[in-house]
This record gives sequence, structure tokens and C-alpha cells, in this order.
Amino acid sequence: MTVADSVLGLIGNTPIVRLQSLTRGSNAASVFLKLEHLNPSGSYKDRMALRMIEDAEKAGHLKAGSTIIESSSGNTAIALSFVGGVKGYKVKIFIAETSLTDEKKKILTRYGAQFEMTPSPVPLGRRNEARKSGIPGERVEEPGRAMCKAAEEKDRSLWWARQFSNPSNFLAHADMGREILKQLDGKVDVFVSSIGTGGNFMGVARVLKESNPRIRCVAVEPTGWAGEEAILSGWKNGTKHEIVGVTGGIVKQIADQDIANEIVQVGNEEARQTAYRLSKEEGIFCGMSTGANVYVAMNEAKKLPSGKNVITIAVDRGDRYFSDERYTT
Repeated sequence: MTVADSVLGLIGNTPIVRLQSLTRGSNAASVFLKLEHLNPSGSYKDRMALRMIEDAEKAGHLKAGSTIIESSSGNTAIALSFVGGVKGYKVKIFIAETSLTDEKKKILTRYGAQFEMTPSPVPLGRRNEARKSGIPGERVEEPGRAMCKAAEEKDRSLWWARQFSNPSNFLAHADMGREILKQLDGKVDVFVSSIGTGGNFMGVARVLKESNPRIRCVAVEPTGWAGEEAILSGWKNGTKHEIVGVTGGIVKQIADQDIANEIVQVGNEEARQTAYRLSKEEGIFCGMSTGANVYVAMNEAKKLPSGKNVITIAVDRGDRYFSDERYTT
């Protein structure tokens, strides 16, 4: 058991569990789930928030009295508010009106953060259609990023974390990749991860492929929002256009560098139902991104014989989705 001097020392080094009920009766590969929802604020974004803030401190960008700003659809907002609060910084989050649920409001308020709602990029008449397909965080965060950019240019005491393009994002998740290799004795055949900023996928996939280039890395994203092409697929197909300082970032790097062996799109209902099964049958109370991850991981396992290993991520806890059960990256 660990005794830490600060709650920040409890970030990372999360356990891995082999799924049992969801794979029972199958001769397919084993499916392992890294329980990142056990991080202190409830998601894998704690790793990224801590690394980004501490790297900014070392570089002199964050000092006593600084205010951290970011655009987020949820987990990054919470993680930055948690880490920033422990370190004594003010935190302000620009969050899409379609993402700010009562649960998230209460969590952000308890961590001491300020938040400002930003408009949804989806036209009002198409929001019901969008809800059926899930929410690509990279898309809903674009208006908030533009607001962060303008705010930082106006007030130099603000530090914009830039999660979508900050290298500290994927470097933090590289640590997770090293943990996975150690925990599974290097026996990894397939890695599956949902794409938001892309930091988790890029960080872990790079480490795994350095260990064994034959490891298959599968990126997961929500089906296209309101008829639009899904985010990573759009960058890969050259149909997405960059707004400098607002779009692209790590997701574009993943597409340009061909890091993903395959991109799989998952609908909201498949993600939700799998999350429900994980809670009921495995006792893992998780959110919809985790459901999407496991849905794809189980399909990947069926392609492989017994003795092979598929690893994916429990992204966050289920208690932040009581009032909004959409697959949100």
C-alpha cells in the first residue's frame, strides 16, 4: 500500500483487470481493462493535467498568481481544476453548453474552478441527430479554444493549457504505455483507445510499437456528428481544414503519421449498452467512452485465438453521466 505526501502522488500506476463475464464462453483472446477511472479525480486526464502543469512550471510559463484556462467537454476540465486547485492556481474552463451537465457543474465548483459556457457548433435543428451519434470532444471544444486564444492574447497572466496540441499531453500517456508493458510482461497484441484530443492513443501507441512494431493499435471515435465525417477519419481523408491554433493538433499528427492501424467508429447506443454491461456484470462503473473502448476491444478479441491479449482503457467514472448518457470523447 502507498502512503503519499500529496494526492497528486496517487495519479497513475493504475491496476489492470481481465474481463470475465463479457468474454465468458469464448475461445477468443483475453480482454484487459486498465482502470484509469481510479485516478483521484476520476479519469485518465489526471495524468495529462499534472504533466502539462508541471512542465509549464519548469518552463516558467506558470507562476504564483497565474490562472489556467482551457476549453473542455468534461474530463480535462475536472482534471485541470483538481490539479490546479491543489497547486494553488485559479482555473477557468470554457465548456460547451451541450456538455455542461449538473454533475460537471458541481464537480468543477467543488474543485474551485470558474467556468463559462460556449455555444454548440451543431445547429439547433440538428442536435437530436447529433445526440444519437455521440460527441467528438475535439469538435465541441473548437469555439472554446478560439475564446482561450483571444483571452491569452489579451491577458498574459493567463496560461492556456492547449490540451489538443500540447506535447505534455501524449508524453504523460506514454507513462501509461510503459505501465501496460510492465503489467502484462510485454504480452500485448492489440491496443484500443477512444480518440478525444488523441493524447492517450498517441502516447500509448508509440510506446507499444517501439516495444513491438507488430502490436495492432485501433483508434475509436464516435460516428459522424450530424452527418459530418468523424474527426480522425476526416483528418486522415484530408477533408478537415485547420484553423491555426484551434484545430488539428495531436489528432492531425496521428492521421499524418499513420499511427493507427485502423479507425473504428462506434455509435452512442453500442457504447452505452456496453458501459451498462460493464457496470452490471463486471462491477466496473464507467462512462460511455469506456463502453466504446470495450465494445471494440471485444470485437478485436474475436479475431484472435486464445492466448493473445487485447488491452483497452477505462477512461472515467460513470457518475458524471447520470443526466447525459452520450458517448463523449
